[in-house]
Parts: sequence; structure tokens; C-alpha cells
Amino acid sequence: MKQLILSSKKLQGSLTLIYENGVLRSFTNSFKKPLNAIQELKIKQVLQFDFAKIDMEAFAAIGLSLTAEDAQNAGQRVALFCDAYKQKYGNSYLVSKKDGALLKQLSLQKTCDFEKMVVAYFECNEWWASPKNISGLVNRINELRRWAVASKENILTAKWHFPNGYSKTREQECKTNEEVQAYWRHLRELGYKKTKVGIVETWAKGL
Repeated sequence: MKQLILSSKKLQGSLTLIYENGVLRSFTNSFKKPLNAIQELKIKQVLQFDFAKIDMEAFAAIGLSLTAEDAQNAGQRVALFCDAYKQKYGNSYLVSKKDGALLKQLSLQKTCDFEKMVVAYFECNEWWASPKNISGLVNRINELRRWAVASKENILTAKWHFPNGYSKTREQECKTNEEVQAYWRHLRELGYKKTKVGIVETWAKGL
């Protein structure tokens, strides 16, 4: 049996879907506010009897967000942050009354997702990531996500040792699509653009 809990701030409650053997068996409306005809219609349009066909983006589009059963509560998130802080600085983090509520707002469904963001936050030396505190983590979560992605890309670029220019030979030496994409991204960062010379595709630096 699988259970999905879809919550809505606007409707002040949740919709619980119960699936057995991949088929919707029941659902419970726990919204505090009554549904109007339009809201009922929208929910019916996105409901799927087949679990494999569930489209979470469709639910999100009508204001319903998944509440993961294994999502960490605020207290656990605070504890994780405090542990990371102590490992980084050697002293305890001073928790404020609002920290738990702030962390609860983060739309990170899985434990590992939150842990990754905390690790990235303490590794980040950008001005907006200092000083280290829970309020800063929450308020700068979007910048942190972008920084984490960029850092990963930079690591991959360094790993493959791309030349600072276009080389057809180096491009052909790429063993995976990931490596090719990383090389192209490296070229774009240097100001190169993909172009054609006759029927041959190449990369040239923009003027």
C-alpha cells in the first residue's frame, strides 16, 4: 500500500490518496475549507487511478504539494544544522525560537536533500553565505542550489582537463555524453558559440 498526502495552504488541509497494487483505492478530503465546483473539477482532472501515471507537476499546478512521509520534522533539521555547525567551527550553534519554523518551510522532501544543502552551505564561501546561520540558509536556498550545481560542474570540468579553446580531437575523445556537455559548457563560458563552416559544425569565439 502506498499513501500520498497532498497539502494545500489555501484550502487549509490535505488530500490523502491510498493506492493498493498500483491502483487508487480510496481518498480522503481533509480540507478545512469546502471545495467549490471549479476546485472539485481541477482535482478530478489530475487524479490518477494508476499510480504509475501520477503527475506531481499537475498537482502542484493546482496548489497541491506532496508531503513526504519521511520528511524530517523541524527539530531534526535543526539538529542536523547544529551538528554541521559544530563540526565546522568547534562550538555550538545558538538556536533561536524561529529557527525550527524557518527550516520547516524548506521544500526539501528527502532527508538526503536537506543534508546535501547543509553540507554545501558550510562549504560555500560566497559573501551571501556568511555568517552561517539557519536564517541565512533558508533565505539564500535558491542561490545555494545554483552554487552547488555550478560547483559540481566546475569539478567535472577540472576532472576532464579541457583546453581553453575548441579542439575537434578533444571533442571526439569525450567518452560520455556528460563529458561532451561539460566541454561545450566550458566553451560557452569562454565565449565560444556553435556555428557551421559550410557543412562542418565547429565552435568559434564571438566577436
